[in-house]
Amino acid sequence: MRWLGQIDRGFAAPLCFFLIAVFFVIALLFRNPQEPHYRDSFGSGKTAEWHAYGGSWDSYGGAIRNNSDERGAKLITGSSQWSNYTVEADVLLLGQNGDAGLIVRSSDEEEGVDAYSGYYVGLRDRNNTMVIGRADHGWMEYQAVPVKDSIHPFHWYHLKVIAVGCEIAASALDPESQQETAVAMVENDCARKGRIGLRSYSSGGLWKNVRANPAVSADLAAIVERTQVADSPERLQTEQGFNSLLPYSGKAVGPTDSSSNGPAMNIHTPPLGSLRFVSDIQASPVTVRGSVVLTAPVLYIEDSSGGVAVELPQSSPVKIGDELQVTGVVDARPGGVRLRNTTLRLLWSRGPAPPLSVTASQAATGAFDGMLVEIEGRLLGKSRVQGRSVVLDLQSGHQAFRAILHGARQDLMFDRLQPNSLLRLKGVCVADPAFTENLTSFALLLRSSEDMGIVAGPPWWDTRHLVEGGFALVILLMAAVFIYFRAEQWRMSAVAEERSRMAREIHDTLAQSFAGIVLQLESALHGPRSDVESAPVAMALNMARQSRREAHRSIAALRTLHTDQSLENMLRKVLRPLISESHVKLSIASHGTPQRLSGEAEGQILRIAQEAVANAIQHAMASRISVRLVFEERKLGMEVEDDGRGFEVSTAPAFEDGHFGITGMRERAASMNAHLTITSADHGTKVTLVVPIPPRRMQLWKLAPPWTQRIGQPLRSWLSR
Repeated sequence: MRWLGQIDRGFAAPLCFFLIAVFFVIALLFRNPQEPHYRDSFGSGKTAEWHAYGGSWDSYGGAIRNNSDERGAKLITGSSQWSNYTVEADVLLLGQNGDAGLIVRSSDEEEGVDAYSGYYVGLRDRNNTMVIGRADHGWMEYQAVPVKDSIHPFHWYHLKVIAVGCEIAASALDPESQQETAVAMVENDCARKGRIGLRSYSSGGLWKNVRANPAVSADLAAIVERTQVADSPERLQTEQGFNSLLPYSGKAVGPTDSSSNGPAMNIHTPPLGSLRFVSDIQASPVTVRGSVVLTAPVLYIEDSSGGVAVELPQSSPVKIGDELQVTGVVDARPGGVRLRNTTLRLLWSRGPAPPLSVTASQAATGAFDGMLVEIEGRLLGKSRVQGRSVVLDLQSGHQAFRAILHGARQDLMFDRLQPNSLLRLKGVCVADPAFTENLTSFALLLRSSEDMGIVAGPPWWDTRHLVEGGFALVILLMAAVFIYFRAEQWRMSAVAEERSRMAREIHDTLAQSFAGIVLQLESALHGPRSDVESAPVAMALNMARQSRREAHRSIAALRTLHTDQSLENMLRKVLRPLISESHVKLSIASHGTPQRLSGEAEGQILRIAQEAVANAIQHAMASRISVRLVFEERKLGMEVEDDGRGFEVSTAPAFEDGHFGITGMRERAASMNAHLTITSADHGTKVTLVVPIPPRRMQLWKLAPPWTQRIGQPLRSWLSR
């Protein structure tokens, strides 16, 4: 390890962190995903890792509570790959005539008490037994062992379930009496993998200290030794049907308050809807019956005629679906009816009634105050209140209303809700100003996050999406413009490069060949020859010299088009060599504001001017040639005029006769949609060319504010290269 001492100390710390990170990544990649390691966070109100299938789940004093059996009541977490593990939890029953417990190796979950595939171990107070069985969208009960000292509601029990292979065993410990009960089962065709879960039936329940760890075979053996292992279940049916066949233990479902006397069923009670017409001048007690539809933040009960709020005595825990007999004083308020100074009697426990489907306009009339309803609305906004409640602002048609969710599992839906989403909400309709804050005519008090359903997300044409789409369109447009300009620049660069290549080729081939021919002819002309022989040589020499000059003029024209000079200067550079060996006077002038044309158009103009001047020198015997450029707003005019002898334009030789000058000029003019006119008389010839100038491309950056122009200057400079 001598090389470690040679590492620079400033590099040693980052290297150590890198090696540690690599070690943890390797450990995560190679760890066994089937090994469960879980501990709940109910004490801090975090339940995001749990998925509810029915029920009404909320955190409560460091535990998770379900106080509703609507649509079944299961809360599932963990991995579907967990195999052999131990699950422990403290369990408390919230009511009577039901059960609560733990699920292991769960899969294929749906809403419904038995709608899953897995194993369940629970405490059932109907016949004071600890049960174990298999659920496969039906119920197969393997074993029910009596519990010593009975099972008491509102009393904590420690439940432990171990699953190894096809053997499931469990124990239930009463912390106060230290009495322990054990059950066990074995199944040939068993479920070997699945998640863990919490489940209650009829009674509701609380769970805390939920833990999952790899199974220990010694713990399984210790439980199996204390009980008989069941290997054959009762016939497959629903648990509700199974429980209906069980004998009842005979425990009285007495009043929740000892001040209640007499049999509850013999008292005649008025409908809840009639309480809104009771005068509160003489506050006399009244006794009513109703089913619990909400427990927090206010207890509400309802019947078929209406609903009322009830002051809940501190020593009277109830759950959703309980049928209560309530005695109290009517407090008629503008926001609804409330019963105060109440005493409660639990009549029986059952599932809650389904909500009434109403519109927001119907709910605003107050006819459904205190009742469980279902309404659709479009979300306008959302906010949190003191970290414990979520307030949703909604609108349906022209009616605005609010929805309030109180509880820990609000975070599960809060982040998913997007403005302008269409929601279906189930909750208790109230007009109490404590909830509406006099901003809307009514509010919905939701029982759990499962009471919010997203019917449709926000429409794609909302403001946010339109802005995003517009921004994306601008980006695409800018990219298209950028690509177009770059392609145009690449094309012009290719054209300029090709012209330079042609100029080099003409210089290195034709011009050099003409130079060699001239040298040879000059040598032959100065040799000892007769006058008859020297005449053709002299003519060939003149033709070679003329061809060499033409080649140099072509080279000059091609090179000129590769510069950024004005059209007037390019004309001077191209036309001056044509008159260098003659006595012709050439004048070039420009009028108007010069404008740049495309490189292709400027090349054609130069060629036409070059041909016109060459014709005037060679054929018209002109002594003066004038070239004039006239720039106007949308066109360019060029006139080439000489004072030589004219010709008949209509009878001028064409390319069929081997003359290509005028024909080439016309073809070049047609290629750029220009108009070429040639007029000739005895006093000279005039060539007129009118070239249309296309509209200038809009420079978008000139419309931008000055500071953006300064920022975009480097980009424009780069684009112009």
